[in-house]
Amino acid sequence: MINVSNIERFATHDGPGIRTTIFLKGCSLHCPWCANPETWVEYPVLMHDTKKCVRCFACQKNCPNMAIHFDPEFKWNPQTCQHCNTCVENCPLEALEFSGKSMEIEEIVKIVLKDIDYYKNSQGGVTISGGEAFVQFDALIELLKTLKKHDLHVAIETTGNYSNERIKRALPYIDLWLIDFKHIDKEMLQKVTGGDYDQIMENITYLMNTCSDQVIIRTPVIPKFNADQKTLCAMIEYVSKYPVKEMDLLPYHSLGKSKWDKMHKKYMYSDLKMMDKSELLDYVEIGKKHGLKIKLGG
Repeated sequence: MINVSNIERFATHDGPGIRTTIFLKGCSLHCPWCANPETWVEYPVLMHDTKKCVRCFACQKNCPNMAIHFDPEFKWNPQTCQHCNTCVENCPLEALEFSGKSMEIEEIVKIVLKDIDYYKNSQGGVTISGGEAFVQFDALIELLKTLKKHDLHVAIETTGNYSNERIKRALPYIDLWLIDFKHIDKEMLQKVTGGDYDQIMENITYLMNTCSDQVIIRTPVIPKFNADQKTLCAMIEYVSKYPVKEMDLLPYHSLGKSKWDKMHKKYMYSDLKMMDKSELLDYVEIGKKHGLKIKLGG
């Protein structure tokens, strides 16, 4: 079994061609701009839409474990919740939904194989995302092995925030690594994301040395974090030392804000406007000067 947040068919980002993206639960980082905060934990998360809720209290009245109450705002207790779905079924306006469930590996692969002709015709495949897929490491390896039995192209989006031994074990089953390089400053990375800088840099460098032609470095460009020229130029210069496929600069967006709202969590970047690709055009030329292909967007 493996805990899944969502499976997106006919995806055209995060790897070549037409793909199925599998979003796994669990993450060891807590980036405040995260578009998928519901994936931070491995268990299902109850999402509450205040725009739909009319405070009829049907969810509270029908919950057999008293995991929901209004005080005066909606409160959900994940410790007592048994994910029985009673609250969702009794909500007359569909203001509640659980994000995430446990699935059998074969169940996932069956969904993936529905679109195998599209993968073949577009040189596509499967992308495993999250959260951080390596959190559920044993189940991930099982999933990877099963996907490769069907000769599928497999890409993985990853933070690199785990032991290098895990990368070595997964390496034979992954065709494309989309690995995050969020910041070159140790203190800033650890303060804002909670990541282990030394471990992440070890893994990034290991992949660039070991299989550079299968590596795309991805940098989310976030105002007040790493969007200044000095930081981005230093990161480009570091990556340019290795013959990777490309470095993707991902302009900041706030498309995940609604998820933060449904989880009743404060989104710290509410005052920022979304970044346009045009704001990063200069870095394409800077990359060329260093012999590095820079792509804007994923």
